[in-house]
Amino acid sequence: MPRKKSVKNKNLETLRDIVNEAISTNNEEFLVQLIYTMQKDYEEIAKLSTMGQYESSWSHKKTLDYITKET
Repeated sequence: MPRKKSVKNKNLETLRDIVNEAISTNNEEFLVQLIYTMQKDYEEIAKLSTMGQYESSWSHKKTLDYITKET
């Protein structure tokens, strides 16, 4: 019986397809906008999760530690 792909692998495969399509069609700006939007969304969630204490210089680990230990 063939082994099912995990959700993570499917998501990675889909993301890889999107990146390859953007590169092959010379649409790097799409990738830039996607990364920029993801970064801004992360910062907004981090600020909300830390009651406004989040600093953009924080590592992801520091952000998670703050959320779990300080709030």
